[in-house]
Amino acid sequence: MNPNSLYLLNPLPLIIALRHVIRRRRQTFLSVLAVALAVSISIIFSSLINGQQQILTNLVEEKLPHVVVEPREGEEFIHLYNSLLDRIVSQPGLRSAAASLSTPATLSRKDKTKNALLKGANPLDIDKIYKIQGSLVRGDFVSVQQDRNAAIGMKLADSLDLKLGDKLLATFPRSRSADLTVAAIFQTGTPLDERVAFVSLDTARNFRDEGDVINAVEISLNDIRQSVSLAGLISSLGYNAKSWEEKNPEIMRAINIGGFWTRLSILLFMVVAFFGVASIMNLMVVEKTKEIGMLMAMGARTKDIRNIFLAESSLLGLIGAAAGSLLGLAGVYYLGRVPFEVAAGGSVITTLPLILNPWDILLLNILVVALSIVAALYPARKASRIDPVIALRGG
Repeated sequence: MNPNSLYLLNPLPLIIALRHVIRRRRQTFLSVLAVALAVSISIIFSSLINGQQQILTNLVEEKLPHVVVEPREGEEFIHLYNSLLDRIVSQPGLRSAAASLSTPATLSRKDKTKNALLKGANPLDIDKIYKIQGSLVRGDFVSVQQDRNAAIGMKLADSLDLKLGDKLLATFPRSRSADLTVAAIFQTGTPLDERVAFVSLDTARNFRDEGDVINAVEISLNDIRQSVSLAGLISSLGYNAKSWEEKNPEIMRAINIGGFWTRLSILLFMVVAFFGVASIMNLMVVEKTKEIGMLMAMGARTKDIRNIFLAESSLLGLIGAAAGSLLGLAGVYYLGRVPFEVAAGGSVITTLPLILNPWDILLLNILVVALSIVAALYPARKASRIDPVIALRGG
């Protein structure tokens, strides 16, 4: 067998490293604690950010259109929209496409008024986009298809003191006034609740005193990641199409900022662990100077000395990562059961939104062990260059 192969299998560095880890309990505890805290806090923090991002993603997937086609600049309506709808319906991955006519309106009842958006659409089609039927408080959203029936959000209903079956007046300059009946009241947890009143297409067209026109096509996809490519395809046909990222930049910013803070926080935690391990390893080199001299006098090679410290640092990283993972999982388990109530996206969240990603834990463990090895490079190099004669004298 090749002598170099025997050297690679030399168990001496690992045996001595294990002895150091076991005997030097205080230093081992401090190193492991620094690493474990960094890993556990990183797991909890990343789980919280993952949960928040999932809430935002669910809001986009379930409550917002993924692609919106609007009139071109300088135009009021979308021309030849029937041919556009035919092209859209033929696209793979389509969940729904709804043609709509939206117009500003002043809604009033008795002495109360509120500016809102009157959105005319087929309720069956638009419901696949905004999930109004599943967010109903009272009434039936499909009944909006009947002339002059309206579905309004809970906040809008409260501001106008409206109940199911009540009448309200819709007016606006250069529009026909319309007496509407509240046929449904919904609560989606989105701005729709205070800004939009859904009506049929015919009701919206009569209000605008227009014929067969629309000013938006709203599209829902099975996979929101395809929104940019579909918007680009529709734009290439000469229409003005925008993906949900363009229409809702604040949501995209929130998702991106969440990811940025996660990475930054984990980096800071890892830096703390890095310096914790590095300081302990430097201290050990000072404490073990005489022992290093004895090992070198007995024939230990420079590589053996270096590998002892690298092995010990790796062990500390492994133990700390394992302990930190267990602490992090326990923390996520406990925090996930703490009562926490907040309305988000039309539903009430009763616990902290924590989502564990196994890949995050694996990558954290790999990163910690790698940083532990890097932290030991300088102390290991320093130890391997000690003069054995000076070391034996206690120098």
